Amino acid sequence: MNQMRGNPDRLHHAPDSSAAALLLIDVINDLEFDDAEDLLPSAMKMATALAVFKRRAKEHGIPVIYVNDNFGRWRSDFPKLLSIVRGKRRAAGKSSVD
Repeated sequence: MNQMRGNPDRLHHAPDSSAAALLLIDVINDLEFDDAEDLLPSAMKMATALAVFKRRAKEHGIPVIYVNDNFGRWRSDFPKLLSIVRGKRRAAGKSSVD
């Protein structure tokens, strides 16, 4: 079932068809809002679990698709967005989950 193996797409887009897919919805967030620190412990626990889930999906050739509004811009550069969020977290001395 490994449809992704050997995919020459350097941006790792999902294949045109697949029997299954893992959708990760609104999981990229810089947590810059009131009371965000209260959510951090549970968010980090969930992020760690999702990272394992994502790794297992990819091992089985299941495409992983991120769905995020990217701060109101539905069409933005995923690596750039991730870099911005990670940079903000590091600058604030906070951790992130890959």
